[in-house]
Amino acid sequence: KPVKRRVALKVIKAGVDDKGNPVCVNKSQVYLFKKDQGQNKIIFFYHDAQSPEASVTKSFSDSESLDTYWDELIKNW
Repeated sequence: KPVKRRVALKVIKAGVDDKGNPVCVNKSQVYLFKKDQGQNKIIFFYHDAQSPEASVTKSFSDSESLDTYWDELIKNW
């Protein structure tokens, strides 16, 4: 029986950017997300005044875990 996981994405990324600046991306900043089936990842595009193409990528070990996460993401966004 599959394990039911809730997609809780209030904060999508917290940490530092490539220049060492603190960064926190929350769900309300995301305006688009897309699934890259071939690479087993989901790309979240978010509003950032300093970068018009700002994105965060969540990678998965296999397509099954990607699909499970994607289905929950769509259902609970």
